[in-house]
Amino acid sequence: MDIHFGFSYIGLVFLLMLMIPNIIWGKNKPKDYDKYVKNENKVLLLFERIGEILVTCLSLYSSYFNYSFVR
Repeated sequence: MDIHFGFSYIGLVFLLMLMIPNIIWGKNKPKDYDKYVKNENKVLLLFERIGEILVTCLSLYSSYFNYSFVR
């Protein structure tokens, strides 16, 4: 598989589909959520953040995922 670097509008659509529910949830957090968030595993949280950054970069800058109208 050959990765073609460039902007991917399909990657942007997928990221928006993932981010919009998270933004809505962030604005409407359950009550008493702040006392439970202290118990999260810090290592898993770090891996989650690193994965989010890598997926974002790969999906936006890999034009391989773009739909081609030319056959």
